[in-house]
Amino acid sequence: MLFKNVLKTLGKKWLQLIAIGIIIILSSMIFTMMFYGVSGIEGPTEDYLDDYRQEDFSVDMVQVISPDEDLPAGISELAAEGIYTLSGIKEESPELFDELLDTRAAAIQDAFPRAELELRPTKTAEETIAGELRKTLVLKDAGAINQTYVEEGRMPELDDEIGIARIYAEKNGLQLGDRLTVQGKDYTITGFVLFPDYTLLMFENMLNIDPGLQTTVLMTDSAYESFSAQETFRYAGAVEGGDTIDTTFDRENLPFVTQVLDTANNMRSGGIYLELSSSKTTALGLSIFIAAIAVIIVSIMIYNILQAERGQIGILKALGYSRRQIASPYLLSIMVMAFIMLAAGYVFGLFLAEPLRDLYLEFYLLPSVEISQQLIVFAIAIVVPFAFFTAVSGLIISKILSDGPLVLLHPPQNSSVNRLTRLVGRLLKNANAQTKFKYLQAVKSTGSFLIFFTGIMFSTILIIFALMMSGMVDRLTVDVYEQSDFQYQAFINPEDEPTELRDEDDIFLQYPYAQLGGEAVTLHGIETDNRLYHLFDASGIELTSLLDEGAVITRSLSIKQNISAGDRISVQLIQDDIELTVQAVADEYASDTIYVDIEKLSLLLTDGERADLYTGIYALEEPDDEAYAAVISKQSMIDTAQSIDGFISLVTTIMIVGAGVISGSILFVLTSFTVEKNYYTISLLKVMGYSRREVNSMVLNSYFVYAVLSYLVSLPIAILSMDVMMTFFAEEYGVIIPLDFQLSYVIWSFLMIIIFFFASTWISRRKIAKVPLQEVLKTYQE
Repeated sequence: MLFKNVLKTLGKKWLQLIAIGIIIILSSMIFTMMFYGVSGIEGPTEDYLDDYRQEDFSVDMVQVISPDEDLPAGISELAAEGIYTLSGIKEESPELFDELLDTRAAAIQDAFPRAELELRPTKTAEETIAGELRKTLVLKDAGAINQTYVEEGRMPELDDEIGIARIYAEKNGLQLGDRLTVQGKDYTITGFVLFPDYTLLMFENMLNIDPGLQTTVLMTDSAYESFSAQETFRYAGAVEGGDTIDTTFDRENLPFVTQVLDTANNMRSGGIYLELSSSKTTALGLSIFIAAIAVIIVSIMIYNILQAERGQIGILKALGYSRRQIASPYLLSIMVMAFIMLAAGYVFGLFLAEPLRDLYLEFYLLPSVEISQQLIVFAIAIVVPFAFFTAVSGLIISKILSDGPLVLLHPPQNSSVNRLTRLVGRLLKNANAQTKFKYLQAVKSTGSFLIFFTGIMFSTILIIFALMMSGMVDRLTVDVYEQSDFQYQAFINPEDEPTELRDEDDIFLQYPYAQLGGEAVTLHGIETDNRLYHLFDASGIELTSLLDEGAVITRSLSIKQNISAGDRISVQLIQDDIELTVQAVADEYASDTIYVDIEKLSLLLTDGERADLYTGIYALEEPDDEAYAAVISKQSMIDTAQSIDGFISLVTTIMIVGAGVISGSILFVLTSFTVEKNYYTISLLKVMGYSRREVNSMVLNSYFVYAVLSYLVSLPIAILSMDVMMTFFAEEYGVIIPLDFQLSYVIWSFLMIIIFFFASTWISRRKIAKVPLQEVLKTYQE
């Protein structure tokens, strides 16, 4: 009989139970999905990186000789002939190159005596195939550090064989044994390979990652040496026993070193560590946060039900029913509901874990294993929150049932005064009675109000972040290309005589070997009156003409080194240091570049001998492939950049939908509770002659004002969090995440909160309309 009565009571609250169930399901699902999705990568990744000796740190070097380093005899003669890059010295004199690198290795070894060092050369190739820009990072098998891991197949043994990344093969429909063309030469794919120092394939610290257009490639040593592409060199370092190493160094002793990066702070090799740990922490924190909201809401619901039925409970106690007999139906009902919802969340999370794991593997080059269930995950996702639900519910039920029959038969005398009501009361001391009632009744329950306030705040921050992420790819690269008029970019082969320029072409000069503040930067010379490539600031003002007076730097460089317009900077070249005045900051995030006048740069690089030096052209019509080392279509660069746009759109959609579900569920449940608790008051207001609109305003609209307050509090938190995130990635990883806050986002996010509010309170408003006038008379008679 008691069970039937409790089930009937809960059945009348089926909408509230569904909303609470959604919150409970989310808490269990998020933790299960993230934990299983991450664990499907974490375990095999740790084994793989340990077994194949991932570098503990990386030593990045200038790719040219430094005038301040100890140079072997014969290097100066090559420099006098214009051969000063490491790749150029290697091609001209392999013996001098080896001697130079041995000298550098010895200097690095002296600075880090406990470390084991190994040279890590790589080659980067770009080519446009069928209108798509494809990038290839070519490596050869390492010796002791960063050893190659073969996922499937075998290592290449012949010069026409290669190993590639599995995800690239899957995206392009390639299988083992198929032929792949790289830089015009056909190779047979013999294996799917991974490299411990390239868990995230990034080119020039850019987050434009497309696994279908970018891949690592393993070649035999001889095939690697004969492969024609830009080559760079760095040293990989390892410390025995897994000890950490202090990466600070004396630039006077290592003038050729640009940075020494610990793997944990290196995005291409160690970014996965932060990703995995932060994913687990975020999942656990978010799950606890949502579960806590669910527990408090369930507690409020139980309290309201028991208070509404305290008279009946008092009669049952007077008839001799024990506290256990009365409490059992309520507690058991809550336990069954909580377990079903938690189990449903666990199942949904387990189902979504595999797609999440595969999403990680879209970007990270890592091994994986099949997802298997773990007892600890089941315990954390279901058993722990279930026990918490049971304990809290049991305490509330026990507390109310501890009163005697006579106390339960009388209406409760609850104090409606708390710190919040006192604060609001003081703020509204000069307001009329209607306004005081309107805003005081919403804060009578401190727990309910805090859930409401934090729920709106959490949803607002999610929406703001989602909006700031929108257009990130455009800001990163696409906007720069679309603002300029060139259609093709071509690079000359320095070994060949430059082809004759067409009248419509504009030249540029790139010098990627400069240093600023100890960091590698690129000097990029263009003509101030060129027609095809223009520089703009964030306001859309053209800056190209300012190169006559000084330099223009990219936004990326400005953020990383805290440089502003008007600052003087000292740029180190091979020959000498030059002083430049920063005239403006261009709205570009893709590279750390200093734009200067091409004629001045040419004179600097040739000691005043030539003013017409250039390394490539911007063109409207496609140049002849045979006349240039590389020809890249602007559209292919835009398409490559936009390839990650779908992923960002998916993330922003999930964030906005998640914000709507969480805030909508909380608002609906709490406003439903408010209507139920004020049933008598609503009826009384109607008897007193207040219209339906006025009653709605007095009972529910105060929540709207508090929602707006929560929204306003959330805005600075979201903006500050954005700045902290950008600064963290720029300083720790050298990666710029161009999140952007615009005033229009305030309007859009506010409109979303309004929509969520009125959509979730619509049913509660209908409930108010159905409250009969005679309810107050029935209550009075009782």
